[in-house]
Amino acid sequence: MERVKTGIKGLDELIGGGVPEGSSVLVAGSCGTGKTIVSLQFLYKGALAGEPGVYVTFEESKKKTITQCQQFGWDIEELENRNLFDIYVVDTDDLDEVLANIRSKVDKINAKRLVIDSLTMMMEHGTIYRSRISKEVGKREKEKVKSRFPMKGFEVTRRDIYAVVGEINSLETTSFLVSEAGDGGEYISRDTISEFACDGVIQLTINELGGEIEKLLSVRKLRGTEITMTLSPINFTKTGIEIEE
Repeated sequence: MERVKTGIKGLDELIGGGVPEGSSVLVAGSCGTGKTIVSLQFLYKGALAGEPGVYVTFEESKKKTITQCQQFGWDIEELENRNLFDIYVVDTDDLDEVLANIRSKVDKINAKRLVIDSLTMMMEHGTIYRSRISKEVGKREKEKVKSRFPMKGFEVTRRDIYAVVGEINSLETTSFLVSEAGDGGEYISRDTISEFACDGVIQLTINELGGEIEKLLSVRKLRGTEITMTLSPINFTKTGIEIEE
């Protein structure tokens, strides 16, 4: 099995040397846990190694993304000029169009890595022809009516999530899909489904003890990989993040 190095010190050692090539990995956590930095570092380090990557964002502008990278000394504009990095700021509510645009950008630079930031926003923000993935759609396809997520009387279903993750997997990139954490309980993601649809799950958490705040990472699952699910501290340095073994 070919493995893709994340470029995050300490993480590759936790996952047998890297992420299995072509896998989709959910990066889940609450606000401020470092989800976006983990994902951008994965893309940046890949680009430095000659593996082009596409970053898809639903919330931040391109300028803010570039500024966020600059704080770690990551010159992604230079990588863009070399067709090793592409930032796609989503500006449409049509999920079909979003997926088509992602495929186009992946094909354009022959991307090997992909980040969706975030899958949560992708499903809640977008629109889709539900006839493609649920009974509601047969009728709606004939009427050419689109449905917004979430729409009154409907929830994002298991089939919806699996359909979108399936589309991403069909790109054959190694992908990090950012997700908001669930509201406690037994589920990792807010939609309660993404962790089952993806090949792997990296969970980021915050632990507060005695007035000290510690950010932690654990690998909950990863296909073809033996994992221990230990909680490892995350260190933020001037050049990115590192995981303590």
